[in-house]
Amino acid sequence: MIRLFITLPFVLGLIILAACNQDPTAMQWLTLKWQSSPGVLALVTGALFYALGYVCAWIGTLGQIRRARKAEQQVRTLETEMADQRARASVTAMNMAAPVAPAPQEPELVAKVPPAAPDTHAPGLPPAENRT
Repeated sequence: MIRLFITLPFVLGLIILAACNQDPTAMQWLTLKWQSSPGVLALVTGALFYALGYVCAWIGTLGQIRRARKAEQQVRTLETEMADQRARASVTAMNMAAPVAPAPQEPELVAKVPPAAPDTHAPGLPPAENRT
């Protein structure tokens, strides 16, 4: 948009100059001689330098386009690596969450004593052998 504000007045000035100066004039550059109006010469010169500026800007953008393509390729590579890492992490998490078979236990060295027979006395009273 800013380019338009710079270019438009310049182009309008050249067009007005070409419209006002239509009388042919003898011109010479080094050994070249020709007849042309100054307005046409100004328009041709302006168009030539505008095209030259466009080509220079386009060449400058080629480097940016190349860098952008390289960056996009790197992003794609990193995204695939990230997806692989996530897949590996989920597989590892699934393996860690799976129940593990219990390890075989060693036999106990202390013999288990069978539980004593329940006493049939009334609650609150001492056992029968301790009553006196």
